Amino acid sequence: MKELLKQCSSVAGAGFAGACCLGVTAALSVLTAIGAGFLINDAFLIPLYLGLLALSVWLLYSSARSHGYLPPFWTGLTGALVAFAGLWLLPALVYAGLAVLISGSVWDFWNARRALASPR
Repeated sequence: MKELLKQCSSVAGAGFAGACCLGVTAALSVLTAIGAGFLINDAFLIPLYLGLLALSVWLLYSSARSHGYLPPFWTGLTGALVAFAGLWLLPALVYAGLAVLISGSVWDFWNARRALASPR
């Protein structure tokens, strides 16, 4: 459960950074309200977004590798690439890519539970 929480937290952070990059008013208002208005600049947000996506993919890879089943990682990697490209192509792709990344994390979580339940 701890791995899933870490993966979903990093995806949520990437989603928030992506929303700020896309100019979602609510996300920008939250940054301004907490005194982090300097982060509204894309020069800060895009590297933060990329870093959080990379963290999500790395956590997914390390978890998938630990029980030897990598298809959820490849699914999550594809979602992260789509989410990053969506910043310049189509904003809906950002959210679709993040949804695919989350589904890869949940898939990996269920595989990890199944691997723990079955004796080796």
